[in-house]
Amino acid sequence: MLEYSHPIFIKGHYRVVALSENPEYNEDNIIAYAVLNSTGAKIRHELSLIDAREWMEKLVEEDNADVSVGQQTQAKPRRVRR
Repeated sequence: MLEYSHPIFIKGHYRVVALSENPEYNEDNIIAYAVLNSTGAKIRHELSLIDAREWMEKLVEEDNADVSVGQQTQAKPRRVRR
C-alpha cells in the first residue's frame, strides 16, 4: 500500500501529517496521523489527530527544556581584573 502524507501542523522540528491512500487531501480518506521530525522520519504513528498533536507538543517541550538546561550549565567567562 502506498501512503501519502498531508501536512497538518508544524512546530519546532516536528510536524503532524495526515496519512491517506490518495495523493489528494480529503478528510474522509484519512487512515491515521503521524509525527515526523525535521528530516521526515516517522517518529510516531497515531490513530487520532489529538494524540498526534499532543505527542508533537511533548517533543517540542522536551526540546525546549533541553535547550534551557544546556544554557544554564554552560560556564560564563570570568572577567580578569588587572
